[in-house]
This record gives sequence, structure tokens and C-alpha cells, in this order.
Amino acid sequence: MVKGLRALLGIASACFLDTTARAEASVVNEALELRSGQSEPLLLKVRLRVAAASQNDGKTSPPPTSVLPLTTWKRDGEDWVSEPGSKIAGLQVKVRLHSQADGHSELFVETKATAPTWLRLLSLELESDSVGAEVGGRDLRPKKVTSRAALSGLDPKWVILRPDQKPWTILVDDDVDGVKVQVLPSQVLVQADLLSSESRPFVFFQQCTDHWRAPNRKASLETRLLQEGETLSTKIVAYAGGAMPLLKARYPEGRQAAFVITDHADQTTSGTLHALAGGTSLVSSPRFGKSGFLGKGLPMTKALWFRSGEPAPAASWAHPPRPVLSPFQKHMHSLVVYHSRYERPQVDPLGAGRPQLDDPALAELAVRLHRAGWEISPHSATPQPDDRDSTEEALRFFEQYEAKTWIDHQPYTNCEALTNRGFQGGSEGIADLLDRHKYRYAWSGIDVPASPSLNLLAPQRIDQYVPVVYPSGRLSTGAPSNLWLFSTMMTYIESSRFFALYKKKSLDQLEKERGLHIAHTYLEAFHPAGSKFAKRNLMQAGKVPGEIVPHPRLEQLLSQLQSRVAKGTLWVPTLQQLGDHLRAMGQVTVRLHSDGSATLHADTAVTAATFVVPRPGLSVLIDGQPLKTVRSGKTETMFYTDLAAGQTVKIELRDAKQRTVHLLKPVGAPTLIAKSNRVHDVVR
Repeated sequence: MVKGLRALLGIASACFLDTTARAEASVVNEALELRSGQSEPLLLKVRLRVAAASQNDGKTSPPPTSVLPLTTWKRDGEDWVSEPGSKIAGLQVKVRLHSQADGHSELFVETKATAPTWLRLLSLELESDSVGAEVGGRDLRPKKVTSRAALSGLDPKWVILRPDQKPWTILVDDDVDGVKVQVLPSQVLVQADLLSSESRPFVFFQQCTDHWRAPNRKASLETRLLQEGETLSTKIVAYAGGAMPLLKARYPEGRQAAFVITDHADQTTSGTLHALAGGTSLVSSPRFGKSGFLGKGLPMTKALWFRSGEPAPAASWAHPPRPVLSPFQKHMHSLVVYHSRYERPQVDPLGAGRPQLDDPALAELAVRLHRAGWEISPHSATPQPDDRDSTEEALRFFEQYEAKTWIDHQPYTNCEALTNRGFQGGSEGIADLLDRHKYRYAWSGIDVPASPSLNLLAPQRIDQYVPVVYPSGRLSTGAPSNLWLFSTMMTYIESSRFFALYKKKSLDQLEKERGLHIAHTYLEAFHPAGSKFAKRNLMQAGKVPGEIVPHPRLEQLLSQLQSRVAKGTLWVPTLQQLGDHLRAMGQVTVRLHSDGSATLHADTAVTAATFVVPRPGLSVLIDGQPLKTVRSGKTETMFYTDLAAGQTVKIELRDAKQRTVHLLKPVGAPTLIAKSNRVHDVVR
């Protein structure tokens, strides 16, 4: 019996090799028909979805969507080429189908702006007569699509059509904004969005007010500008057969989740920042640096003001030894004592009066924190509205910290804020200044309310895009196109709620979901007892008079994060580190081959690039050599490797008996099937 099975497997092995055939394509009733080996043909109707306009001022109605079927296909050498029959204002679009010798087909979409064009949507839609689909989920686990799925920038873009019978695998490169999959009674639609404002949200305040409480409204910018000569392109690869996905993970070294802290400047003083960093505000204390962020070896993105305004006047309070004070006088007395004891001058309505980088002690600490791995970034230039000269002066100052992330302060009153008027040109525009100083990331101004579900990727909302870190596109004429935006979770809440957010169960769930948490924090909150915001304190008085220390539960949270980092399950990077890694991984391409292997190609260098295969117990060969950085869980195998710029490596998988495991299941050959999470694995 065993010998017979081995003989059958041997025959299957030969069949796997013999069934390799060049992919072929033809045009049938204005649709593309893809064929490969013994596979059932895949018939695709191809359409463009375009919403474009020749001008936009951020306030006009977004352009409507036009659906343009590609029905005229012409030969260009060995390729099929089609262009839309109707002209698209300012755009030249060409779709090319190329059949490869090893059995797969590639669809290239090439778009060029022939004039300045404002785009809301540019998509290629493929309609097949499939009856089902599976995708790689946001948690890097295969998911059956029951109705629709939306895979945005950070998500896998694998689609398996007809997964239970004569399947085809569609793989879309990560240079698209996203991929939507819709399962209908007799069709499956796959929509690759080269540009979609839905996946690139940008909201801004319509007014610049004198006070943060003044009425104001936000508006959404629904289009992005392509300048003349700019291009958008992508590649969609169709493989005959079902695939066991080789999914790109978001984070390095096999880490399951990322936890990023972006701490705003509003509550910062020299004393509280020293306490946050070193565990005590007393720099001369031998305890400094033994706890806090430095003691735990954790970095963060810390936003500070270049200048904070003049320090508040020194407080004085003269009274007889036992004065008779009214309740109001008692309250004022306690405030003065508090501000004097802890060197926290009272702020004016605009936030001035708390020196930051204009305080020599705090500036010296910022240099030390930068050397320790913190990202020191501007929180606007000052708390007040700034002119272009002030903003540029601040950007030059922050060059010493190699700052690449911008965080707006109070965008409803700071007219130059990126999310107010700063994204536009003119005297209050700053987008060009950020580009000039090589900034790569900016806060979108979008906050998710505090929730025990820490994962901003929201895997339960698979039916819609959930952009978290994403390219902004060109927001106005003359603005840069390479800035990326990020959204956050607002956590300036009562301290009891703050600590409840980050309990062990929530952090476990974040890791289980392979999630991303970017916190919008004010960790230096330290208000006098009885004040309006005292319940939000994350700092407290120390044992030494005038000393400030972190709340014990904040130290416990830092210890939790440190433990998970040491265990290798959690990544705690700065925002810049997160963004740079995600962008580099977005340029890594995965290609499957008929012999069951895959190749990885990196355009830019990536350290500890991580990949996940939804099957446990596998070993991995890279260019024929066993890889040591392999981990196996209950349902998956994970591995990571360094990739040099321009490097292509070959990936091969083996099971526990060192038999080849095929990433791409050939069609029409005898197979031994093992099912794991609804993905069909072939063991040879």
C-alpha cells in the first residue's frame, strides 16, 4: 500500500514537470481567454474605472466615475494590447497582456498624464465567470470571500478564483492603492485600484480660527493631482492553479504586531520629559535612566516645539502666616505652589509659556534621546500660527535630529498646519517646505477613538479599505507627491481608561491579529490635584520634593512592551522606522514558478524581510541553502531574510520528510492534498 502510494507520488512528480507549458491567450467575444497546460481556460472581461477632471480647487464636487470596457484587443508582437475607445481627459492608458514561457500571464497597466489631471479613481476591473474566491486576510490568514473584500496598501493582494475546482491565482503587485474582490452569483469581480482617494483619505479644516473652540468644519479632498508626464502602473499576474500563498508580512524579524507611540508636545516640560525618559525628573539622581523609556530600551516619536514663547513670569504669593483665604484664593494658591514646585509654568490660551527646545536642559535631553533611538520631530514650529520663515527655520533646526516626520499642532488655529491651509500653495503653504527638507511622513489629523481593540487595521472590516499608513499623493499644484500620511488612536483620556486600554488581553489580541497600533499620546500629563484634567495624569510627584516620576502603571506598561519586544512578538519602532520598512516591503515582489518554487525581488534593501506561509512545519531554502530564521506555529510557517537592493532570491519549501512542497498547485496532475485554513497544499 505504502509502495503504491509512493509510486503514485512519483508519477505525480513527473506529471508536475511534464505539464509545464507556455501560457496562451486569445480574444473571445471581446474578452481575454487565458490558457495554460491542462488548466480550464480563464475568461476575463476587462474594464477601466476612471474618475478624472482637468481642475480642482478642493471644494468642487468630485468627478463622477466612468466605466470603459476594453473590447478592442490588437496584437503587438506576442502581446495583446488594448486602449479605451473613449478618450480620458488628460490621461493615456494602455493595458498589455504578456504570456510567459513557464505558464503564467501578466497584465501590465500603464498610465501617463498628458496634461495636469485630478484623479479620484483609476482602476482596472477583471470580471471572471468564477463562483468563489479566497484572499489573504489582513491577519495574514486565508479568508473565503462571501460577499466582498477590500485589501488596502498594507494588506496581501492574493486572490484565488474558484478555489475548490480548477482554480486560478491572481497576484497584484503592491504599487496599487488596493484591490477589491466582489463575489456575485455567477461572477467574481477583481478591481485593482492604481489610485483611489478612498485608500488615501485627506481631511482638512475649512477655516482658520482664533480659538480652538470656535465653530469649524472639516472637508475631504477627494482628488489627487497627476502632473503632466507622471505615470501610474502596475502588474497583475495570473497563474493556472491554486496557490498556497507566500505572504509578505508587515514587520521585520517575524514580529507579529507593531506598537508605535507618537507623543505630542502639549504637555511637555523639561521636568516631565526627563521623568518620562529616565524614570525621574532629577537628572543627577543615580536612578535616572534605570527606568522610564531609557531604562526599558524603548524608542518613540516625540514631537516638540522649536520655540514655545516666553516663559511665564515667576510666581510669587505673599501672605501673612495664617491668612484667611476665600475658596477661590485657596485654589489659586495651590496652583502657584504647584507650578513653582514642579517648574511647570502655566500656559496661556495658545499654549505658550512652557519652554521646550528653547530650554537648554530640554534641548540637551533631546540630543541624548535622538542618540538613544528616539525620533525627535516638530509639532508645528511653535504653538502659535507661524509664517513660512518660522516654519523653515524650525525645519532647519530639526535637521540635527534627522527628523522625517511632521505632526501638526492645533490645526484649527495654526493656519499653516498641513491639515488646514498648509497642503496648499501660497504664504501659508508648507508642503513644499516639508519636501525641501526631505520629510517622508505627516500626521493625517485623523484620530480613531480610544478602544480596547487596539488594531487600527480593523481586520473585522475586511469589506472596506482601512488605510493607516499610506501615500498622500499630490494634494495641490506644486505640492510633493511622495509624502505618506498616518492615522492614530487618540489616548488623551482618564488615566484609568488609558491603562485599561493596554491590558494584557488587548496586547495579546493585537499580536494575534498581526495588527498595527499608532498611539496619539500625552504621556507627560501632570496636572494639580483638583484641576479639570488631573484624572488624566500619567506623571506624579516623587518622594523627593519637586521630583516628578511616571505613574507606576505607566512603568508597568513599558515593562510589558519591553518583555514582548525581547520575546520577538512585538515591534516598537518610531513612526519613521515603521514607514520606511513598510515602503521597502511594498517594493518587494513575489513570483511563483511551475516547479513549485517562488522568487523574491527587492527594489530597495530590506532588513529582516518577513514572509508567512499558511502551513506549519516547513523548512525553507533560499538559493538552495537552508534558512535558519524559520519559525513554525500551529497553522503557519514564518521566515525572514535580508534582501539587498536589486536582489532576486529563490525560495523552496520542504516538509518534515524533506519532500518538496509546492507553492503553486499544478492543474490536472495526480495530487495528494492536505487542507489547512482552506488553502490547498500539494506535497510531492
